Amino acid sequence: MRAAMFASTVLLAGCGSLASGQAERAHASRIQEALSAYETARRGGSALDMCVKAKLAAIAYGDAGQSANHQAWKAREQEDCRAAYAAMVPAGLAAE
Repeated sequence: MRAAMFASTVLLAGCGSLASGQAERAHASRIQEALSAYETARRGGSALDMCVKAKLAAIAYGDAGQSANHQAWKAREQEDCRAAYAAMVPAGLAAE
């Protein structure tokens, strides 16, 4: 009985590290996709595209627990979204 409990504990512990590795790979994949999408928007998209893609990158870094990168992308998001807003609002109204 004890041997069965020990064996199941060892197996479950191994599953935890497998799940952790899969989560890290999933986070890395989401980050890479978000960065690639941002670069595509930066090269040929609109200011609004860049705003949205910067937000997705910030979210991906936040979900991965990378707070420094999350904060950096939040700052980039704010900058890009301000530029998108300025591009959509007629010249005289943006200052109001």
